[in-house]
Amino acid sequence: MIAAVNDFLDDLRGGRMTDAPIVRVAQGALQGRVANAPSGKAYYSFQGIPYAKPPLGSLRFKAPQPPEPWEDVRDATAEGNVSAQVDHMANKQYIGDENCLFLNVYTPSIEGSSLPVMVFIHGGGFSFGSGNTDMYGPAYLVEKDVVVVTVNYRLGPLGFLSLHTPAVPGNAGLKDMAQALRWLRDNVHSFGGDPANLTVFGESAGGVATSLLTASPLTRNLISKAIIQSGTALNSWAFQNDPLHNARQLARSLGCDAEDVEGILEFLSTTPVKDLVEAASQTTEEDFIQRGAITFAPVVEREFPGVEAALSESFLDVLTSGRVAQVPVMIGSTALEFTQERRAEELQEYLPGALGLARGSAEAAAAAQRLQQLYLSGEERLGRAQLLSDVLINVDTHRYVQYLLKATNQPIYYYKFDYVGELNLSKKLYPNLEEELKQALHADELSYLFRMELLQDVEPTMQDIKIRERMVRLWTNFAKVGNPTPDENHYLTVRWQPVSGEDLHCLRLASELALITSPDADRMDFWDDLYSKHFKIWNLPEQTTLPSTIEIVSYVQHSSGSIVEETTETLVQTTVQETQQLEITTPEPEVIPEPVPELPSVPEPVPVGQSVVDAPLNGVKESQVNGNHDKKPRTSNEIKMVQNSNGNPKDVIRANDPPEDDLPKNIGVNKFVNFFESLGGKK
Repeated sequence: MIAAVNDFLDDLRGGRMTDAPIVRVAQGALQGRVANAPSGKAYYSFQGIPYAKPPLGSLRFKAPQPPEPWEDVRDATAEGNVSAQVDHMANKQYIGDENCLFLNVYTPSIEGSSLPVMVFIHGGGFSFGSGNTDMYGPAYLVEKDVVVVTVNYRLGPLGFLSLHTPAVPGNAGLKDMAQALRWLRDNVHSFGGDPANLTVFGESAGGVATSLLTASPLTRNLISKAIIQSGTALNSWAFQNDPLHNARQLARSLGCDAEDVEGILEFLSTTPVKDLVEAASQTTEEDFIQRGAITFAPVVEREFPGVEAALSESFLDVLTSGRVAQVPVMIGSTALEFTQERRAEELQEYLPGALGLARGSAEAAAAAQRLQQLYLSGEERLGRAQLLSDVLINVDTHRYVQYLLKATNQPIYYYKFDYVGELNLSKKLYPNLEEELKQALHADELSYLFRMELLQDVEPTMQDIKIRERMVRLWTNFAKVGNPTPDENHYLTVRWQPVSGEDLHCLRLASELALITSPDADRMDFWDDLYSKHFKIWNLPEQTTLPSTIEIVSYVQHSSGSIVEETTETLVQTTVQETQQLEITTPEPEVIPEPVPELPSVPEPVPVGQSVVDAPLNGVKESQVNGNHDKKPRTSNEIKMVQNSNGNPKDVIRANDPPEDDLPKNIGVNKFVNFFESLGGKK
């Protein structure tokens, strides 16, 4: 190893970008590789880096533990396992591995330690996805002299099972993300990154996670800036409605009759991971149909002595009291997030359950009449898509901005992505739909930030290339200095003003940039008025229902990027009587209910698509919670022999640690799966 490191240092002294770069982190040495951006610019790639101990055996469902050191040089030239998950779009194939806590670091330079760091949290409804390069290739961002990090975190019950006990309080997946940030604080300088200038950004469920990380005591002082895309922790689907019920239902579906949490934990801890994940997937599908909820999502944890919580009180309380990280924020959504095929005749069903408006009441009828005027006075299909998009994303994004404006003195940059080009994901997946609606849909902005295998055969127009360059500059400028438009130039022709108490400035990202004020003002004014009159956090309903029949269109993607299968499911409205017939187990009296505001229960369309506080909280409320104002599949136990520069073979540890012998072995597969599911119409 010493010889290899010396050879590498000689290359650096000679100004050469070595093909086998080696860096040293706290746990040992890592050997990466050189990759090339489309422009031809080279950068360093280090993949499959373990940021925590494999969460196997007794560590299943537990908070992540620090990674163990290794000897020799660890091979970091290929991605690690994705989290164990079920691909609902490719014949419900099980993929991934329980041993999945890996991150990838891409950097233009490993000399010095002054580059801004951008950490991306992938979406996927907290149930599928990964940070792999098939969807999130870093080349466009790295070209702008930033370090890009993508993270795999535990999904589904592995990451979000909660028993409200000290052993399984919940939010293991969020704690994975926090552990990744802690690891980066201690090690990113080895990759040329500045740990004091770290931006977290994420889309859809990744946006929810990003907003939660700004409120978590686990990440206090770790985050310098945040970019929240198409999802916040105010969304109704951001939290589990009844974690204990979800855990019992999962155990029961696998044949466990235990009702007590100890029996459930013992059973689920010894269940083969494949069985666990597949059963949870079925439960999630049922919840989508019956309750419009994500079964295994974040929770508000109970506090236990000696146990660190990711979030132990209402996110809304933390946000409105100004105890989120006092950092610059960029936040926004696409022009039209979701679309709807079938009609929900009764508009009252779209009124957020959190408002407590009884169906059939005079107040609900008046609100529904106003919805008719605002959304359905023109083309009905577009209007209903706007209504669904507002209910699921836009209203809560607007509310988040308003709350944050009162809670922080840091700049808040608000945007709407409204560009339709050849690189839009929705154009690739369902061109007829986008052609009809002529607006950007959920996750369309991601393909202008990341290089995606799905679009490798798409020939972008000159305007597409300009938009991509514009987007990358805005995002990386913000990561560098907290201002997306520090200078005007050919690409950035408008100075983006942050929101203020007087003006809700918003940058419209379309064919040309335009700074507008109060986007969708008439619609948002209506929702503002409705919330101001009726929203009471202490009087949230226990049950919610779906709007009438909604069609979900699923597109099956393979590594070739071709659409090989299309399936549709119909979600039928659950009546109040049907909802009451569902078996609901009442939580134990001591369990503190989660005071999380909820919008109508419509499932999140699966998107395209995770040593600050070392002492336990011990129940103490702090005045400030967060901040101061060519890939190949590999088996889990593969060891690779590589050649050093002097020609001698050398042991290099693969990116996946061998799993413990007391659990079934599962082979991680790196393929393009679990790509996109949108509420959408089929043409």
